[in-house]
Amino acid sequence: MTEPPGGMTRPAAVLPCPAPPRHARGRDSAAWHAQVRAAGGGNHSPERPGVRTLTGVIDRGLADRAGRGVALHEIDDDNWRDVADVAPLDDQRRFAPALAARYLLLSTRGQVWTSLAVSADGAVVGHVMWARDDEDGTYWVGGMLTDGPQQGKGTGRAAVRTLLAWLAERDDCEEIRLSYDPDNVAAERLYSSLGFRRTADTEGDEVVAALPARAARRG
Repeated sequence: MTEPPGGMTRPAAVLPCPAPPRHARGRDSAAWHAQVRAAGGGNHSPERPGVRTLTGVIDRGLADRAGRGVALHEIDDDNWRDVADVAPLDDQRRFAPALAARYLLLSTRGQVWTSLAVSADGAVVGHVMWARDDEDGTYWVGGMLTDGPQQGKGTGRAAVRTLLAWLAERDDCEEIRLSYDPDNVAAERLYSSLGFRRTADTEGDEVVAALPARAARRG
């Protein structure tokens, strides 16, 4: 598996999105909690009224097609092992690592990405991560990986929508970017349906797609 510029690993299986430019920087745990509180602690979702963003948890009230509530969680002592064990289907490994453990190491050791656990009704079913490019101010989504047996239920889509809405609420967020292998038709279909459009930029062998933050706020 090749790696894009900056030594960052190529993210995600069904919903891949590789690393942002090398200038991106992640956030520490203290900053995470401040960001969650600032990102709409009292916001309510029209799909599941009353669900709100809590400390350490991002919940927009979205559900997958199985009716399970999908949320994002800070990586902690209770869930990191379950996240590390998340694995794609065998035929998806051309687009993703064998285990999400690689993304956790990237977040921990690289100090660029912030990893999040994806849950469905409280059970860990995936991983996603985000970063900010300090040079141009863009936000990036990467490492979206849904556990093989959990795929096909719309869980990954709900997770991406949840993260996009949360990032878009930041005062300095004007654009969100990601990248994917041009041969990954499923990824292109998903991201296009969420409003991402290809740019002229590339990250290694992958195409870069961008979404204006205002569009993510509407979504």
